[in-house]
Amino acid sequence: MKKKIIRNTVAIVSAAVILTFLAVTFLMYTHSVKLLKFGTENEAETLKAAIDAEGMDFMENETFSQNGRRITIVDRDGEVLYDSAADAGSMGNHKERPEISQALYQSTGASLRDSDTLDKKVYYYAVTLKDGNILRVSSSMDSIYQLMFSMAPFMLLLVAAIIGISIAVIYIETERMVRPINEINLDKPMDEPIYEEFIPLLTRMDHQNERIRIQLEELKQAEGIRREFSANVSHELKTPLMAISGYAEIISHNMVKKEDIPEFAGRIYKEATRMTTLIEDIIKLSRLDEQSEIMPFEEVDLNRVTKEVADSLQTVARRRKISMTIDGDVPEIQGVRQVIYEMIYNLCDNALKYNRDGGSVHILLEPSPREGYSVRWSIRDTGIGVPEEEKERIFERFYRVDKSHSRETGGTGLGLAIVKHGANLHHALVTVDSKLGEGTCIMVEFSNNLPGLTNNRRPVSVADGRKIFGNLRA
Repeated sequence: MKKKIIRNTVAIVSAAVILTFLAVTFLMYTHSVKLLKFGTENEAETLKAAIDAEGMDFMENETFSQNGRRITIVDRDGEVLYDSAADAGSMGNHKERPEISQALYQSTGASLRDSDTLDKKVYYYAVTLKDGNILRVSSSMDSIYQLMFSMAPFMLLLVAAIIGISIAVIYIETERMVRPINEINLDKPMDEPIYEEFIPLLTRMDHQNERIRIQLEELKQAEGIRREFSANVSHELKTPLMAISGYAEIISHNMVKKEDIPEFAGRIYKEATRMTTLIEDIIKLSRLDEQSEIMPFEEVDLNRVTKEVADSLQTVARRRKISMTIDGDVPEIQGVRQVIYEMIYNLCDNALKYNRDGGSVHILLEPSPREGYSVRWSIRDTGIGVPEEEKERIFERFYRVDKSHSRETGGTGLGLAIVKHGANLHHALVTVDSKLGEGTCIMVEFSNNLPGLTNNRRPVSVADGRKIFGNLRA
């Protein structure tokens, strides 16, 4: 940038100086020619007055100074009567000379041309005398050319000096102008704005830095979550795999009585089922993470989905003598049916798993009293509850309030994480109200802001959406 500024500025200054030099030279030449013509014409008028008064004898006056000008007198027929620079008798007829011809008809005449006698550029001025003869005074242009040539070296030296000084000044000024730009604090560009013209650029840089900082923080958090998730997955998968491997090894070495083999096989089946469920939940979370931008939004009947989930869990509820009731009725909402089904299923499944035998689960569908939300779906159980200090963590992946109870019930620790992802996808608000030992109430409020219509999502058909997302619950 600095080299380009210097190069362009030097070129502009050099061109300006050279053009100025040429313009000054032209003006000096024009002015000199004008002065030459003016002096020649004045002298011709002065000589005319003297000759008209004293006659041709005036030209013989020894005190008369011609001031370097050539004087010629020609009769009306063009014959040269007198010439101060040549023998009049040897000169040809001058009647056809432009200035002579003009003077014969207009009393004065002038021309700037090459002299046949002197072989140089000459200005001629002719005037008619009182006796009818023509007085012509001429001045050579050599004096002007000599002046211009004599001044040329000094002018060129002056031009070179001006250009040299300009280059030095341009270099110094460019260094001074560029230095603050090179010293901009790229981390905090708006701390000391250097030039007013740079404020829009520095503002954008500042905003970009802020976005980069936020993105780096998000990347760090995502990396931490990824590491934690990988560690948890490894741990969660390792436990059932070790159990399966251990039971299988015992059976393969005939270390189990025949009557105990069904029990060991049941344990292997239980651990394999637990591992399968865990893998399925991991896949669901991955699909939610990767496909959330192209989920197919449609009209979803929340009442019907809730009843389908409750019907699928009635067997588990009856086995533990837990009553499940559904109240209320709400209009359809915009959403991804498969994701909403999975959210409701996990919330109902947790309400049963962490409930006491003979307890109850109550689901309520109602209009949301909160501004900006249209529908509230809530579930209340009479289970173990959540400590106040752990309410914010229950939606973390693999986090369990009661780890021993989760192992017994086959929980993976991913159910509420799926609920959280689904809520984010639908711009829904999830709140938890729980007391340890008394039960838990979780409410999901769906937003009026329909993400499928307002976030410029690419249109996807429901059938294509099922292909992309698959069946969340086999």
